Amino acid sequence: MSAPLPAATARGRALARDLSALLGEGQASCAPADLRAASHDAWARALLWTKAGVMRYPPEAVAWPDSAAQVQAVIRYAAEQRIPVVPIGGGSGVAGGAIPVQGGIALDLKRLCGAPRIELERRFVEVDAGVNAARLEELLDAAGATLGHFPQGMESATVGGMLATRSAGARAGRYGKIEDLVVGLDAVDGSGTLLRTGEDFGSRPDLTQLLLGSEGTLAVITRARLRCFPRPTALWARALRFPSGEKGVRGLQEILRAGLRPAVLRLHGPLEALGAGRAFDAGRALPAPLRLVLDSGGQEALRLALRYPALLNKLAFALPALGLLLVAFEGDGPHGDDDAAEEGEEALRLCAALGGEDLGPGPAERWLAQRSSAAAERARLFAAGAFADTIDVAALWDRLPALLAGVREALFSRALVTAHITHAYLEGCAVAFSFLALSGLPSKEMEGAPSDEVEEDLAEAEARYDACLGAALSAAADAGATVSHQDGMGLARQLLMPREHGEGMRELRALKSAFDPHGILNPGKLLL
Repeated sequence: MSAPLPAATARGRALARDLSALLGEGQASCAPADLRAASHDAWARALLWTKAGVMRYPPEAVAWPDSAAQVQAVIRYAAEQRIPVVPIGGGSGVAGGAIPVQGGIALDLKRLCGAPRIELERRFVEVDAGVNAARLEELLDAAGATLGHFPQGMESATVGGMLATRSAGARAGRYGKIEDLVVGLDAVDGSGTLLRTGEDFGSRPDLTQLLLGSEGTLAVITRARLRCFPRPTALWARALRFPSGEKGVRGLQEILRAGLRPAVLRLHGPLEALGAGRAFDAGRALPAPLRLVLDSGGQEALRLALRYPALLNKLAFALPALGLLLVAFEGDGPHGDDDAAEEGEEALRLCAALGGEDLGPGPAERWLAQRSSAAAERARLFAAGAFADTIDVAALWDRLPALLAGVREALFSRALVTAHITHAYLEGCAVAFSFLALSGLPSKEMEGAPSDEVEEDLAEAEARYDACLGAALSAAADAGATVSHQDGMGLARQLLMPREHGEGMRELRALKSAFDPHGILNPGKLLL
């Protein structure tokens, strides 16, 4: 069902007029279609709103600045008028971080998209915050370079959005997360002042790491200076099947402890390990058995299967406790092939000692080729009357068993749950838990349904989703995990912040007051 377009309000029309006078004709709007486009991101709860044809949080006006000076002008105007400002990028966020819950101005930064300045000899690129992540990688590739940062939603993500959420990419093992790539930032605080960080290598405190991950609540990032690397010339990839998940974890740890630096290092569970042949599809939104149900029996067959999540989990847990490790090494320069192969063979040797069976390059190469296909499949699930979501959490190694058991138990009777290790470090790892359940929304379109019926169905869907998300995040926190490794906190996870930060929340609120004295920047996020 198409959501009804939000009507412009009197204040919205006044905002659009004032912003057009500030920025120029065509750079501000309160047109219904523009308000709708700026009202949501890719959070699963927002997708339920779209499915039901409901608009929860439209802004009152949208602004499209094309320079840092124009961003300053908008924020100064908003500070004077005490109007909320929510910076938005490509809309790829999955935690509700860019949803304008208090209306105000949606500050769309995609026109901050000038040509990047690439200096490969210095391994340096300077880029505007509105540049699309995939486009930046194309430009770097043409210059013989790479950022090495490949997050799940990079086709629609912007540089500023990745920085604001501290994103992680598929090849983070070699290149690091986004915070490891940042040399400095330009950002506009809540008073309209332009800050420039990372200008020297002195011993003074650096504001860069403070602004990263602040989700637009402290300042609006307008430009970044990032590290880049020579484009890899070689790829060595393998999949290894272990007799147990525990042996797979051991293999992963041994690779890191040997000092090897794989670009990709992921551990998947029994569903992927059993199907690691031609049909391998790790990282897709729907496990292969349920995809077969959907493809052969259609939406009703899938809905029937999902009525019994506890049974599905029992069947999944009854599978042999295999582990499937995906590992890939990259090399560059004249000896890139030899370097990648040498590290790869050492990884094979370490894993073979633990019973790891070499399945060849096929499964790992297929994962690398199809890893961005989950979004389209996710849309099929929502259309079928289900919801699917993934939470990324992180924990020290000794907390991993309790984390896996706790989240699985919390979701056992609520949703089909799968887990895989997405990023690994010497001290611990990041785990992605995916859960899939019926939403309660009908699979057919809801066009023409009475509004009270739509709201009733949506309320049920939101309650089911909230119950799953809350149970999973609480269980992760109980196990001593951090509840966000790479997607930010947004609306989805912010209630867990006091459990993680304790008294530190007082200092975070003090920082908020210092950076944003009028409280206009992305209000309602991070409990600030």
